[in-house]
Amino acid sequence: MDELVEQLRASVDGAPPTRIDVDELIAADRQRRRHRTWTMAGTGIAAAVAAVAVAPALLAGPGPAPGGLTLPPVGTGSSADEPSLCPVLTPKPSGPQPPLQTYDTVRSRPTESPNSGVARLTGALRPALAANLPPGLTVDGFDGLVPDCELVQFTYHPSYREYSAHARLVEDGRSTNFTVSLLPTAVHDPTDCAVAPDPRGCTSEVLDDDGVLIVSVDQPGDQGHEQRRVLLQRPDGTSVVVSTNNFPAGPSPDGPGGGTPLMVTVDQLVAIARTPGLTLYP
Repeated sequence: MDELVEQLRASVDGAPPTRIDVDELIAADRQRRRHRTWTMAGTGIAAAVAAVAVAPALLAGPGPAPGGLTLPPVGTGSSADEPSLCPVLTPKPSGPQPPLQTYDTVRSRPTESPNSGVARLTGALRPALAANLPPGLTVDGFDGLVPDCELVQFTYHPSYREYSAHARLVEDGRSTNFTVSLLPTAVHDPTDCAVAPDPRGCTSEVLDDDGVLIVSVDQPGDQGHEQRRVLLQRPDGTSVVVSTNNFPAGPSPDGPGGGTPLMVTVDQLVAIARTPGLTLYP
C-alpha cells in the first residue's frame, strides 16, 4: 500500500491542474478496505468455505493429521485440561492472491508469532463462549479450513494479518452463523457509525475503560435475514469484531435461507467482544 501511495503521488507531479484530491482518494481506498473487513466478518461460514479454494495457507494446529503445525499449549492448566487444536487445511493458492495489507495502524503491529496467537486467542475464546452464550446452544466449530473439528478455534490470515474464528450455533435442529475476528486498528478507521455498512441500524458508544463500541443490526433484503455485529476498538490498538447472522451458505446474504431467529443477543456479543484475553497485545 505504501508503494501504491508513492506511485499515485508521483503520477500527478507536474501534471495539469485537476480537481482530484490524491490524499482524499488514498484515504477513501483505505476506508473501503476497512469496510471490507467489517462486512466479511459477518459473512462467516460462507466466506470460510469459499476460502478453501482460493485463500493462502492459514495457520493453526496441532493435530494427528499430516501437516498440522506444532503450537504451544493452550491455557494454563495441566495438559489434561488444556483444549486441543485441530490441524488446518493448507490449500495451494489459485489465481491472484490478495496483497499484504500495509495500512498504517494506531500502534505498531504485534510481534507475537501467529502460532502463539492462535493458541492464546483460542484459549481465551472458548471459555468466553461457554460463559456468555445462552444455555442449550451447541457451538459447532465448523470452518471450511478446519475440517472435523468439534470446537471453535482461531486461524490466522497472513495477507490480512488478522485472526478469525467461525462456528455454527445449533439449537433444536436450527443453526445460525457466528464469527469472531481480531485485527489491528487502522489510523484512518472511523470511531463511530461511519464504519458500519448501514449506519441506520448502528449505535456508537465510548466506553470508559474499554475503548469505542460500535453496534450494527442489519436486515438486508426481504428474505428474513438479519445480522448483529459488534465492533470494539480497544485502547490498546486491537479491533474485535463479533457477529452472528442467519445468512445462507453462499456469496450473498440476499438468497433464500433466512428466517431462523438469531440465538445470541447484542448484549451477549458485547460481553464476548470485551473478553480481556481477546487482544493482539497480551
